[in-house]
Amino acid sequence: MKRFNLFINALLLMIVAVGCNEDFDTPPMVVPHAQHQANMTIADFKAKYWQDGRNFIDTCKEDTYIHGWVTSSDEEGNIYKHLYIQDETGGLGISIDANSIYNSYRVGQEIVISMKDFWIGKYNGEYLIGKPEWYAAQSVWEAGRMTLDQFKEHAELEGLPALEKIKPVEVNISDVVGHSDAEIQLKYQGQFVIIRDVEWEGADGEMTYSESGSSTTRNIKDEEGNVLGVNNSNYANFRGDPLPVGKGDVQGILYMTGSDKWGLYLRDTNDCIGFDNDTKGYITDPWTVPEAIELQNSGKRGWVTGYIVGAVAPGVTQVASNSDIEWEAPTTLDNTLVIAPSADVRDYSKCIAVALPQGSSFRRDASLRDFPELLGTQIWVKGTLATFMDMAGITDNTGSIDEYKLSMMTGGVTELDEPFNGTSVPEGWKLVKTKGDKDWYMDSFDDNGYIAVTGYKGTQPPFEAWLISPALDIKNAGRKELSFQTKVRYYRGTDNVEVFLMSTNDPATAEFIKLNPTLASAAEGGQSDFISSGVIDLSQFEGTYCVGFRYTSEQQANYTTWQLDNFKFGGKALLQTIDDFETMNGGTPTSQTSFGDLISNKGWKATNAGLLVGGNSDAPPTYAMIGKKADGSDSWAYAVHLNGKTTAPGRLISPSINGGIKTISFSYGCVLTESNVSFVMNFYSNSSANPVLVKTITITNTNAVKGTPYNYMEEVNLNMPDLMIEVKPLSPSQSTSNKDRFAIWNIMWEPM
Repeated sequence: MKRFNLFINALLLMIVAVGCNEDFDTPPMVVPHAQHQANMTIADFKAKYWQDGRNFIDTCKEDTYIHGWVTSSDEEGNIYKHLYIQDETGGLGISIDANSIYNSYRVGQEIVISMKDFWIGKYNGEYLIGKPEWYAAQSVWEAGRMTLDQFKEHAELEGLPALEKIKPVEVNISDVVGHSDAEIQLKYQGQFVIIRDVEWEGADGEMTYSESGSSTTRNIKDEEGNVLGVNNSNYANFRGDPLPVGKGDVQGILYMTGSDKWGLYLRDTNDCIGFDNDTKGYITDPWTVPEAIELQNSGKRGWVTGYIVGAVAPGVTQVASNSDIEWEAPTTLDNTLVIAPSADVRDYSKCIAVALPQGSSFRRDASLRDFPELLGTQIWVKGTLATFMDMAGITDNTGSIDEYKLSMMTGGVTELDEPFNGTSVPEGWKLVKTKGDKDWYMDSFDDNGYIAVTGYKGTQPPFEAWLISPALDIKNAGRKELSFQTKVRYYRGTDNVEVFLMSTNDPATAEFIKLNPTLASAAEGGQSDFISSGVIDLSQFEGTYCVGFRYTSEQQANYTTWQLDNFKFGGKALLQTIDDFETMNGGTPTSQTSFGDLISNKGWKATNAGLLVGGNSDAPPTYAMIGKKADGSDSWAYAVHLNGKTTAPGRLISPSINGGIKTISFSYGCVLTESNVSFVMNFYSNSSANPVLVKTITITNTNAVKGTPYNYMEEVNLNMPDLMIEVKPLSPSQSTSNKDRFAIWNIMWEPM
């Protein structure tokens, strides 16, 4: 029987061998083997070359070899241009000026490094193998990034990656935080570690690993309250993922900064282990009103969602019946809300109540007294599930902006003038990356600040990046209009910026109304000037909105750079000629060739001028290009038509204007055959017998097209009690015939 079994086994081996030989196209696996062996541990090597201070560089002169297994990976984009190795004694970082290092050095790969004539030092406190670089600001040498080829000259691979060799060292936060002595740094810098039983501070099911605009430090905290910062790159593939909630273990690479602070690098989200992720009560998974009622006085704290159905009636301190609730809006008081499972509930026993603390943003934004339109809308509120005014309630809500969320915006600013000067995105503005890894950023040129966006150097197309304004209170704005400027560089025609009104500042949930401003354009390879959007009339909209600028681009060889500047909204109500020009000539338009003297009821005087009006079709003296009044009404605008002859130029003069002029805007255009428009607007101080010229605006549009309206706005900042405006043609053709005639209408100005 034994011989028979041996025969069968031999036969099977022959069959397997024949089967393997049939796969003759598969090359044999090449297993790398290092030509040298380590003769010093990482711990001994680090100790031998250690120097105090933040920056230094040294060269190893001995035939020293160290080895270690790769513990890091830059595949997910969180570890940048660094490689980390670890042996049985310690860990060590290597600074390499290359991306996608993981393709050459996989986790678990053993590397033998020849350190002779190689460098070891520090870069801002982190102990590294790196190339000598001079740090001029501190007059010191430091360990900068070497090329990948320089590293490969000193590094040999040994065997295939062996993940079983990668075992994190278990540490406590208290082992490192607060300790910056050489012994602790040598022991833990560059180590792949695991920290047990911690939680992410602030994790609420919504907070992400990193903000979109910059790398972000998020903290992990242990049961004793010790905290360690985890640095997460805004270029990491998992940047937008929510932080794990609950408790678990976190592993990663320990490092130290020049300020003697310890930090941790995650390789990917798999370095967060065992978190329960029970999100009930978080903003992403809030309790319903019935659930909140069931959990009353249980000590639970978190988010509840429902629908606003009323407020506690005046004089009521203990709710005992439905009559103790005001179920209609506007309510008498602004200090409470009542929230139900649905908008039609009118039974207080099925509702919860919450206070709107005095002076809080919650009361400012959410009271039914001030915003009756909120009745029946969804709301999210954070607090403790506990009795309030003798009914089910939410307590301990301070009224801060991060403790409530409305499904529609209220409040907001009635005036916003943002020049985008500075190095950080202005307060209240929001950046959101919904696709890809490109975002808006602050920049400047020739002492002018602006905010910009481009797909250049992006690695994860297609791109979609939002720049979103603070909340704008159109309802209560004195002037319901918007303007801004755009500029493009290296225009390619496939990048795109669109502008929307948004019902919230979250692109995932907002309702959108597309606006149609004038946006910059330029020839391929060139650049435009900053181009005005024109005055965008918002008077048809009631309530509060954000303005969202959406940049989109597919992958391409070259990208446009879009720049945005001088965003302006609202302000004081404009003084204007909109309703005044129509009083000239008794409101009767004149012939297109008839020029004479005109005067309005408010004292505007025009010489060698005519009166035109907007209309549905071009039938002189009616012109479709003149369009409607800029006051949001459905009435046609009237325009003053100035003669352009050099022998008899037209002239338009205002009456004295009090209150100064901050900005001025108007529309203009060619009404006949000529395309070249050039004129001046002069501002005079009119407080004396002889007016004094204080400012001149020159408008020249050599590309003006007949029958096309053009909008202009400029900040003049003339703070004088008596001003006078004069408009007159420059007659660019210098013709004695009337080639250079033009029309001007909808003149408006903002007082200082």
